[in-house]
Amino acid sequence: MSQRGPEVAAPARDDRELARAFQGLAAYRDQVHRQRASRADTMAADLIADLARAVADQPDVVVTDAVCERLGALLAKDAGLPPDVRVSPDHLAEATPAAAEASVVAALTATTEQADAWRGSWRVLTALTAVLPYPFPDAADETITRLQALPAGRVLPTLPPGPEVTGQVLWTSDRYRSRFAVTAPIKTAEEPVRRYLWDIDACGHEAFTVHSGYYLSSAAALTSWQTAVGQTASAGTALTPVDDPWLLAALLPVEMGFMRPGGENVEQFAEYHRSKRLAEVIKRVVPRPNTRSDAGLTAATAAVEFAAWLRARIPGQLEPPENLDELVRELADSWNLNSIDAVYATCSPHRVALCVLHLRNYYLDDYADQLVALLPDWTQWLATRNATPPELADRCLPYAHGRPHPQLGDEDTKVDYLARITE
Repeated sequence: MSQRGPEVAAPARDDRELARAFQGLAAYRDQVHRQRASRADTMAADLIADLARAVADQPDVVVTDAVCERLGALLAKDAGLPPDVRVSPDHLAEATPAAAEASVVAALTATTEQADAWRGSWRVLTALTAVLPYPFPDAADETITRLQALPAGRVLPTLPPGPEVTGQVLWTSDRYRSRFAVTAPIKTAEEPVRRYLWDIDACGHEAFTVHSGYYLSSAAALTSWQTAVGQTASAGTALTPVDDPWLLAALLPVEMGFMRPGGENVEQFAEYHRSKRLAEVIKRVVPRPNTRSDAGLTAATAAVEFAAWLRARIPGQLEPPENLDELVRELADSWNLNSIDAVYATCSPHRVALCVLHLRNYYLDDYADQLVALLPDWTQWLATRNATPPELADRCLPYAHGRPHPQLGDEDTKVDYLARITE
């Protein structure tokens, strides 16, 4: 019998009743999609109208930052609405360039004495091409081509250059080796060169960018990251050139449409699109070699090693359970849900606490208890294998014994994966 939740037999249904149910569901989904699209169009039109007035004569850096901040504010405000109503980041990313195009067309074709009325909307549109990640820039480029082809479009400037990296991409990790800082100097159009920081947590079921944004220098970015990570975990860390492009690519955020963790705060929503757009630029300048270096520990290897280590410690203490090998395989598979082998062997208090939540939410209670009971030994085995300093390894044990992590949220089934955890 499966240990992964209850098995419930599907009731028999009349085929016609089932068909009607699916038709009703499809009709409802179409209605929801239309309502979301309409709300996104309204939000985007208001955003363009407000920003066009505010940034027409501002420097490029002010325009780009204002676009991000306004997108973040709108998305954060909408996030509190019911799921069938709220507008997602990708909905707004689709609607905003279209609203900017409509505004530019209206200004170009209006009979008005203000010859440059198009300027504010145009600058917001070009800022969007530097902020939105793939595939949205392609649509924005097509929009700009259409605008420039209009009879009145000859007054429009050429599209400014997009973001580019002007120096070395640097990174570091905390002492647990599961929390990363990635930073690079970025220049966009006429903006000054600034250092962008990604604070990436690889403890969960994927690598989550829990904070991102521009800083005046790499030193300022590193200080911000160290403060967030905490003194114990970040002590002695320093930025160095990237030496594992495959791991870097696995850590940096990508656009996944509706597949996102949810729970973003205003600041995370403000950089939601730009962090992914700039990550695309970083991946292009740090190419991955055709062959990988050693990817690290895998679940299969970990299961064999841990079972052997455990049996070597058990004689004279406790008789191992009959299903030890099965339990070890399940625990090893559950430990690294993000499939990034390079961070498989890492072990932090945050990661242990997340593993406990996963085990208890995924497996039947009795089976989950058996898996959780192995976690103290598992953390000690990893600490031994990694030569983890005792002051770090000891901080994992309370969570291995089931202590809830105070920064992961109040509900076991609603984990705050985007929390900027201090270890």
